[in-house]
Amino acid sequence: MPIPQAPASLSSAAAQRERTRIAAFYADPANEFARYPGTFNAYKHEQVRQALKDAFGGRCAYCETFYDATQPTAVEHFRPKGEVTIAGQRTPPGYWWLASNWNNLLPSCTDCNSPRKQDFPAGLPATAGKANAFPLPTEKRRAHRDGEEKNERPLLLHPYFDDPEEHLEFVWDTGTVDDGQIRPRRIRGRESVRGRTTIEVCALQRLGLVANRRRHLIKLVALLEVVAQRKAEAAKAPGDPDARKAFEDAVVAVRETFTDDDEYVAMTHQVIKAFFARLFGG
Repeated sequence: MPIPQAPASLSSAAAQRERTRIAAFYADPANEFARYPGTFNAYKHEQVRQALKDAFGGRCAYCETFYDATQPTAVEHFRPKGEVTIAGQRTPPGYWWLASNWNNLLPSCTDCNSPRKQDFPAGLPATAGKANAFPLPTEKRRAHRDGEEKNERPLLLHPYFDDPEEHLEFVWDTGTVDDGQIRPRRIRGRESVRGRTTIEVCALQRLGLVANRRRHLIKLVALLEVVAQRKAEAAKAPGDPDARKAFEDAVVAVRETFTDDDEYVAMTHQVIKAFFARLFGG
């Protein structure tokens, strides 16, 4: 998705003073690997929360579920600000220079962002949730100061800079409880590592989420089946304008019912694209 406009609060004098204080602390070599003793406040401004809520329509940036009806907007740091979980240990410092960087801030639901025990389609319950995780292929490229993050190769997908459809695919049209599951897309015969890592870190296979995606799929597929039926009817009566109009209306109904403002946009796009390719060829 395009990067939304940053709120004015992140350019305020107060926000700049905070950045200056943090930078001054880490300018001392003795503090290079220390926890910042102060607080990060600029990213908590109500303008930031509102801008993220508006940009994502009250949806989680990771799982695309509407959370706005049941919980406030949690401002999540793509690259953790204070410390990073490495080999199971919370290790300072984090990406402190990105603590109030607009491109590093995303809205997240509790289940994607907070480590908690979750049920998954296969196996015993496991603890999952992003929190301070930011996995890389190698710790040798872990950034410790401003600008070094450009040399990293994140294993998590960012909704502004990555196309999730290149790394993730959704199970549908099996008629089983597998519908609604998510899995890494295979790229040149191999699973996308970034897709698999994002699924695991953000718990995108948790049972409640899978069930919700399945309910979404049932409605979507039902409308798509109407499209297929109307197309078949129009093909049997090529000169009937009413049959042609009914087919066109069915296509419009899909696009108007499932818009980019709805939940699970990535899954919806994949399913509609695959269904229409099957129906029309290509």
